[in-house]
Amino acid sequence: MKTLKILLTSALLLFSVKSMAVGLFLEPGVFYEKGDNNIDWPSPLSSSTGTTKGFGVDLKLGLHWNSVVFLALDGTYSKVKFENSATNYSADATSTTYGAVIGGQFPVLGLRAWGGYVFGGTLDPDEDGGYDVKFEDPKGLKVGVGFKIFFVSINVEYMDLKYDKSYIEKPANMSFDNKLENKVGVVSLSFPLAL
Repeated sequence: MKTLKILLTSALLLFSVKSMAVGLFLEPGVFYEKGDNNIDWPSPLSSSTGTTKGFGVDLKLGLHWNSVVFLALDGTYSKVKFENSATNYSADATSTTYGAVIGGQFPVLGLRAWGGYVFGGTLDPDEDGGYDVKFEDPKGLKVGVGFKIFFVSINVEYMDLKYDKSYIEKPANMSFDNKLENKVGVVSLSFPLAL
């Protein structure tokens, strides 16, 4: 929450300048993500590590000021392969995140950078080996840099997520307190539009 307050305060200070032209900011994109995760499972399972890998789509929607500063809501949807060393779990999964970002870009140079916070989403792997798990409410920081050439931006992002809710849906339906931690690197192509 402290990070969110800093982001909002920064945004208010930056956008209080009346001489700046305000417009709609829209940035659809496609990406490939790779995450490294770890979690402490309840007994009889133990601590484990794993990965998430796959392709997805991203959309940022908000406001820009003079095509230089932008503030946007940010949502992602991806289909990933979830693998975890506990029971050699390996299954296709659906991943979503949503949050907010604030960033800046230099239209002449093409350099871009942003930071934000993920407020929620899900990671829902399919069943594998008699187990079915689900993780909800990821929270964490998100940062990115990019380089825009004409209408296309080539980007690299990093997210450090902790999922507040963890469930084992099979073989027994139960929740547990331990949080899945997932450190995710993202490479993307996006199309930033300042309208």
